[in-house]
Amino acid sequence: MPTRLRVFGLAVPERMLERRWVLTLAFVCIAILATIEWSHDFGVSLGVLYVIPVVIAATALTSIQVVGMAFLCAGVRDQFHPPLEPIETLLRFVMASMAYSSAGLLVREIFQNRQRVLLYLQQLRLETELRRKAEEQLRIMADDSPAGMLTLDVHARVIAANRAAHEMFGFVGGRSMAGYDVSHLLPAFASALELSATRHLRTSASGWAARVSGESFPVTTWFSTYGSGDGRCLAAVIVDTSEEVRDREHENLQQLREYNQLLAGAVSHEIRNMCSAISVVASNLKRLPALQRNDDFEALQVLVNGLASVASFKLHDERFRAESATVRQLLDQLRIVIEPDWADIDGEIEWDIRVPANTLVRGAPHALMQTFLNIAQNSLRAVAGADERRLSVQVYERDGRVVASFVDTGVGVQHPQDLFHPFRANADGSGLGLYVSRALMRSFSGDLVYQPTESGCRFDAILAIIRENGSRDVDDHESALSSPALHS
Repeated sequence: MPTRLRVFGLAVPERMLERRWVLTLAFVCIAILATIEWSHDFGVSLGVLYVIPVVIAATALTSIQVVGMAFLCAGVRDQFHPPLEPIETLLRFVMASMAYSSAGLLVREIFQNRQRVLLYLQQLRLETELRRKAEEQLRIMADDSPAGMLTLDVHARVIAANRAAHEMFGFVGGRSMAGYDVSHLLPAFASALELSATRHLRTSASGWAARVSGESFPVTTWFSTYGSGDGRCLAAVIVDTSEEVRDREHENLQQLREYNQLLAGAVSHEIRNMCSAISVVASNLKRLPALQRNDDFEALQVLVNGLASVASFKLHDERFRAESATVRQLLDQLRIVIEPDWADIDGEIEWDIRVPANTLVRGAPHALMQTFLNIAQNSLRAVAGADERRLSVQVYERDGRVVASFVDTGVGVQHPQDLFHPFRANADGSGLGLYVSRALMRSFSGDLVYQPTESGCRFDAILAIIRENGSRDVDDHESALSSPALHS
């Protein structure tokens, strides 16, 4: 390739600086000078010209080799001078050698410096190109990112912002956020910059932000501060969580509606039982002659029948739920939720999973998680005063269904026959937790059963498996589960 080295204005190709070419040229110069001096008698010394081969060879030799080349040129030069006294000949040889060596060593050092500069220049070009590519990639990533990215100065003024940040805060039509004070749009950032005067911050936060139009919206932010004094800055990544909040509220509303249906079904069931009992008593009383034509008794019967009609509410959920979840998904979520609570009471959770992690079971994930969490929370309360605080979660397949057994070391159950009755008098809360949990399990063609044990308590959550061809494993009593809230 072309080189920056020039001789008398002529560029020297880089390949001509290779060792073999340089040494060949140097020896050719020595031969030419020797031939000229041997064939012509100029009457003057050409010794000064012998510095040329030394200088040329210096670009390819080491320091010692340069000195050796100087001695060689000095020796060749002495061959074409008239003889002198030995001492004068020696002094002339030494002086010529020193002159040639000095010139060669100087050129060698200059050439080495040039090589180092070229190497540094090449590295600099490579680093510059790599930095340019990295900056280009970062710029593209920042501009195309759906998350807003901001950099603020100590006064909460925008230093830089990507396209998503402009759109998020309503800067449209080519309007730039640069230099804009966002302290009223994101008050948390202004507070963080004030706190960073004493220490650097690196955290995340969820809250509310505002657009320039005044519209508020929920955001989740990750930000950090850097610098000190008036040079403090804040870098942040901002995500608009409006869609997530909307979806979460819709899901919560759907869950509330389903649980209210179960609760209404439980109340309806109990009222209809009472109405049936009153109807039986009224039928017996109707046989008494004194009450056969009693208007008040007839009115009482009408009221009882009307109440029974009102209480005939059922959970006619004819649709077969299409939701499904994997065993790994359920257990991973359950582990994250319950392990901190058990760690707080120095409890222990044992996990024994004997089914493939990708096993697919029927049921809405949030409903199944609610059932598992309800069982785990009951166990947590049961072992709170026990010497041994342990919950064993065993998941295995039995009769073509997945069984999740929850076994604790708590105080046990005193009245197991009343466990799944709504509004139990001996319940810690409303008495609906286990009733609703079993109703949910049955709505997914599963079940929740209590298994008697010598100590502690055990509940088995039975889940229907969905096979790869889309079929499901259900029991023969599936058709009887169309109104799960009516089972007791």
